[in-house]
Amino acid sequence: MNPVQTDKLKPGQILAEEVRDINGRLLLARGNQIQPNHIRIFKIWGISEVNVAGAASRMDSFDPELDSELVEQARESMMILCRHVDMEHPAIKEIFNLAVQFRCRHGLVEVESNLHITEPELPHQTQKQNFIDALYKKKIILPEIPAVVFELNEVVANPMSSAVQIAEVVNRSPSLTALLLKIVNSSFYGFPSKIDKVSHAVTLIGTREISGLALGISILSTFKNIPKEIIDMYTFIKHSLACGIFSRVIAAHLNSNQTEQLFVSGLLHDLGRLILYIHFPKESHNNITRSRNRSKLLFKEESDYLGCDHSQVGQQLLKQWKLPLIIENCVFYHHNPSEAQQTVPATIVHLADIMVNSLGIGSSGEKFVPPLDRAAWENLEFPISNFEKVIGQATHQFKALESILRL
Repeated sequence: MNPVQTDKLKPGQILAEEVRDINGRLLLARGNQIQPNHIRIFKIWGISEVNVAGAASRMDSFDPELDSELVEQARESMMILCRHVDMEHPAIKEIFNLAVQFRCRHGLVEVESNLHITEPELPHQTQKQNFIDALYKKKIILPEIPAVVFELNEVVANPMSSAVQIAEVVNRSPSLTALLLKIVNSSFYGFPSKIDKVSHAVTLIGTREISGLALGISILSTFKNIPKEIIDMYTFIKHSLACGIFSRVIAAHLNSNQTEQLFVSGLLHDLGRLILYIHFPKESHNNITRSRNRSKLLFKEESDYLGCDHSQVGQQLLKQWKLPLIIENCVFYHHNPSEAQQTVPATIVHLADIMVNSLGIGSSGEKFVPPLDRAAWENLEFPISNFEKVIGQATHQFKALESILRL
């Protein structure tokens, strides 16, 4: 007995478990043969999947066109990358299956020997440092960003603001204006004619989406000159953008009215790492090396070595910038969303991060797939059968923006 998506049901299959609607009314009893009218009724009542006798497990169902040796190689490398997750959890099983196929199709299968390379590292310190205090002492100043962000937040928050007023704020940063228009004119939006004014873009795609894009672009652009020896910013931005898009798509599937805030939250979830990479480059590089040499999660190594992890550092910066509380909440709790005050938004970013790490789209420095917060997952009530659709939609949107990633 295994779940089958309603769209993939075939007449003649035998129902292994009764199907009921949201009110508990029986739609079809166990043991019945599924007919075309049953499939239509399931769709009408929003039944996303049913259990069918003898259906192949998703864990074992792979595209027959994929090379079997490549699939096995992908499985082996994924097992290494998933060493910190519960492989018996149904959600993780489905992500694993979809990630293996995605990596095979997109040339992202890692050679197992490359996953065991040991790099030289600095001696481990015996006492934790308080890096939050150290950050305050450094008095971090990020030029231009606070002014743009503050002004944009203020004008967007005002219901009386016009598209022209929002455009005036964006236009004060020529580089931001150019990149924003480049994104709006990309295949991501697919407008039939060229958009050459920010005010026109605001009118077409909305104030929240424009402000979200502008906020994320402004912040990530500030960190573009981090030395490649520490982190490849192109791969970091790929990971961040993918997490933003996945967060927005998952939120849309849940009919959330916070899709753009979740896009920004996903985009900025690893912001704290960039602060550490800039202001503590040696320590950060050593953290990455140690986590990989010891097959340890990077955020765990950060906590052990620095006395805090990147989510805490990111939270401090977001507080300083006075960004919306939901963004701060998602960034701070994206590894343990069950502890968040707003559990669902944080869990959406948490799930997006796990998916993107599993698929191998970019990297913020983490080698392994982060573990799933079981309690938060149960509270989310998100159908596993939607994972394939989410990945398809999100990766399609990501591909449309990938060509303009080099901020």
